[in-house]
Order: sequence, then structure tokens, then C-alpha cells
Amino acid sequence: MTTVSSYGTIGRTLTAALATRDRLDLLTRQAATGRVAETFGGLAPNARVSIDLRAAIARRESYGQAIATAEARIAVMQPALGRIGEIATGTVQAALAAVTQGRNAIPVLAQSAREALAEVAAMLNATAGDEYVFNGSDVTRPPIPNAGAILQSGFFTQIQAAVQQFGQPWDHDADPLTPNVPRGATQVLADTLAIAASTAPGTTPFSAFLEGPGASEPRLGLVADDSQRVTYGLRANANGLAQSRTDPPSTGSFIRDILRGLAVLGSLDEDLAAIDDPALAGDGIHELLIGVSRSLQSAVKTLEEERGALGVAEQRLAALKERHLDMLVVLKAQVGKVEDVDLAEVSARLQLLQTQLEMSYRLIAGLRDLNLARFL
Repeated sequence: MTTVSSYGTIGRTLTAALATRDRLDLLTRQAATGRVAETFGGLAPNARVSIDLRAAIARRESYGQAIATAEARIAVMQPALGRIGEIATGTVQAALAAVTQGRNAIPVLAQSAREALAEVAAMLNATAGDEYVFNGSDVTRPPIPNAGAILQSGFFTQIQAAVQQFGQPWDHDADPLTPNVPRGATQVLADTLAIAASTAPGTTPFSAFLEGPGASEPRLGLVADDSQRVTYGLRANANGLAQSRTDPPSTGSFIRDILRGLAVLGSLDEDLAAIDDPALAGDGIHELLIGVSRSLQSAVKTLEEERGALGVAEQRLAALKERHLDMLVVLKAQVGKVEDVDLAEVSARLQLLQTQLEMSYRLIAGLRDLNLARFL
């Protein structure tokens, strides 16, 4: 009976020792990894909590990445628009100065305007990384396909041809019985406005995408939080939120108006400035300079309003980004409570189990030597 009883005691003690060894192995892994388990199955009954928390973290991180991409694009767009505004403003100042300085200032003004036109075209092809920021969803191609050759484009040469008609005889009333009159500033401004507003290939400086399918697509934006969409995109050939003024007449696009103004001034020469036909009184070269200046000033105001709207979008994104970062801190802390272990507690329990397991092994060894002869 003593031997049978000792075998039963050994079995129970060995089973308990194996269970202790399993707990010891688990604590050893937890001490090494700092985690409760390596799989969701090992987190029961908190597996569902962990899954939900990790899904929330992934969603917040996805929002944060989308916001970072948008912020990178806006960080390119704002300076580009600012520089375009500076160029237009500087050109206005030069044009108004030429009104008082006379025809000798015209060649310098024209050269400066041509250089400004080339720079604005280049600014519209600005990129964030490898993506063009002013070409709508077609981010792989430039909004101005031949920006470096803008002075040889149909856009510029057609405006130049219209400007060169200043002072030339013109059948203003389409009546062959009435005398022709010289084409004045008012008509040149109207002619060049129509050219700048054109979407026809060979006339427009903008990409086929912008003047075609891109013209009807919604502005670029992103879902920056649950049910919150932020729109920030701006196509080179169209306004975003800002509305162009109708006085002076506008193409409806501040960029088109700026390009047109620079092209008109860049098409002037000293011969045009020298035209002094009495029939052009009140509609001469000075009026042309003033008319272009007013158009550029109006376009710059619209540009600044657009920049303001873009700044509002930028602020919204920054606030949402900060909110996501704050929530990520909270969510990751909650995940840590579910998935991570207290290393100090694990270490203490590990030492306790090691002692307990060692005592179990000693007890088992003692029981194996227990027999009736030791009691006789």
C-alpha cells in the first residue's frame, strides 16, 4: 500500500511540476518579448479588444499618412502661388511706371514681362516629389507641357499678333461704307482676353488633360478623419474656391488672367508705343498699359484669396493630424495594457515559479526513494 500510495503521490506531484514548468516557460517568453503572447489566441479573453484597438490605430495612421502627403503638396503650392503673385505685382508696378516714363521704358518692360511669363509657366509645373501639384489628378504630367518654350507657344504668338494690331485700321462696325478706325486698347484687351480664355489645342498653354477630362473632375482632396473630407487641390487653368472679379473683365481664372497680362506686356515694342494717332485719344498705349495693370491687380487679389482658402485647408489638416497623433498615444497605451506585460511583475513571478519548480523536483526525487524497507 505504501508503494502504491507513493506512486500516486509522485504522479500528482509530477503533473503539478509540469504545469508549473509550462507557466515558467510562458513567463520566460513574456520576460524575453515583453508581450503577453505572440498570437491573438494567446490574449484570450482580450483578443477582440486587441484586434479592435489595432484596427483603430491602423485607421489613424492611414489618415496621418494621407494628411502628410497633402501637406507636402500644399507646402509646394503655397510658395509657388506666392511667387506668381509677386511676379504679377512687380509687373504691374513696372507697367504703371512706363505710363509716366514714356515709350523708352516699353522695351525694358516687354523684356521683363517675357521673362516673368517664362518664370510663371515654370512655377505652374512645380512638383512635390515626382508629382505635379497643379495638374489635377494627372500628377505624372505637367500642366504646362512646354513651359520652357512658352514664348514660342500658340498662346503667346497669338496674343502677340493681337497686340501688334494695335493702331492698325479696323472695320469696327463691319460696314464697308464707313471708314475704318485704328484698333485701340479696348479692342486689343478684348481680343487677348478671348485668346487667354480659349481651351482650343494650339492656343491654350495648358495640358490636354486640364482642358479636357480634368476640367470636370472634382478638386483634389482627402478623407482626413471619419466622415471628414478636406479639399485643397488647385488646377493651373481654373480657380478653386475664389471667384474672379468681372470688373475688369476676366477669363474666370486668375492664372489665365496673369498669363494673358504678362503676354500682352511682353508683346509690346517701341514702335507700338510711338503710335500717336489722334483717333486713339483715350484708347491708346497708356490705356492699354493701365487696362493690363488693372487686370493683373484683380488677378492677384483673387490669387491671395485662393491662398487664404488653401491656408484654411492647411490649418484643418494640421489640427486633424495633431488629433490623430494624440489618439494614437491613447490607443497604443490601451494596446499596451492588453498585449504587454509588467516586466517587474513577470520577473518576480518567474523567480517564485523557479523556486516552486525546484522544490517539486526535490520532492519527486524523494518520493522515488520512498519504500517500506526505510520504515523497518
